[in-house]
Amino acid sequence: MDLILTAALALVLTPALALAFVGLAERRALELPRSLAAVAGSADGLTAAASLLLAAATLALIPWPLHPAGEHPWVGHPVVLWAVIEGAFLVPLLPGLLAPSPLAARAASREAQISVAGRMVVWLAIGVALWGGAGWSPGDLPGRLLALAAGLMALPAAAGIGPFGPERSLSPSGAEEGLDDEAIRLLRFARAARAATLMATLVVASLPPRLGGPLPLPAAAPAALALSLGAYAAAALAIGRATADLPRTTLPGALRWCWARALPLAAAALVYVIAV
Repeated sequence: MDLILTAALALVLTPALALAFVGLAERRALELPRSLAAVAGSADGLTAAASLLLAAATLALIPWPLHPAGEHPWVGHPVVLWAVIEGAFLVPLLPGLLAPSPLAARAASREAQISVAGRMVVWLAIGVALWGGAGWSPGDLPGRLLALAAGLMALPAAAGIGPFGPERSLSPSGAEEGLDDEAIRLLRFARAARAATLMATLVVASLPPRLGGPLPLPAAAPAALALSLGAYAAAALAIGRATADLPRTTLPGALRWCWARALPLAAAALVYVIAV
């Protein structure tokens, strides 16, 4: 029952986090879909709706501090969490990769390669912080900070924002070439939602599990949620400021950013946690 209530809360929290992510990290307003017509009208709409549901499921399965269903075996389970988030990212790519328009297929392929490269680093950072055995003693903090820095560096690539945004040099619509306005709004909303949930996973993994614990139990959970959302907003704002003035990068440049800059930090965090 607690997991069901958490899932219902996640359905409400998903658009709020997506709006906050776009507003703080990309400094623009996110247009929400006005109807469900795009869902039934095309494969793009169906896969975008599936991505949204998987993003909401992610929020329910993240091990938030004082999670009301924290004892459920699915909450915080590495395989389950990985499958849900990767599904949210990969399912909506299928129509673009199979699109008859070569411009849309090329843009979708570029987005997929950059996002996968970024997510691999983010997953390593999440794994070090959440499942790598890092504690919260002063000696463990350098490893956690390295992992968080690596994850935040790679997250813009995973989310496709700033210099890693969708390719529009050949077509203003990029991978959304040929779609109507309502379908485009739904796809962009789903893109923001899955990016927001990935960042929420990274932020929660970097927070103490007993955040808000000193308070009496009835007040501790809301306080922990508020502090977690505050850390989420701070991370989104930091990403937005760091990427605001960077020019759009090429595909090789984006891969170098992930592999040559962010990955070594994540690897150093892993080595530190193992050594300490």
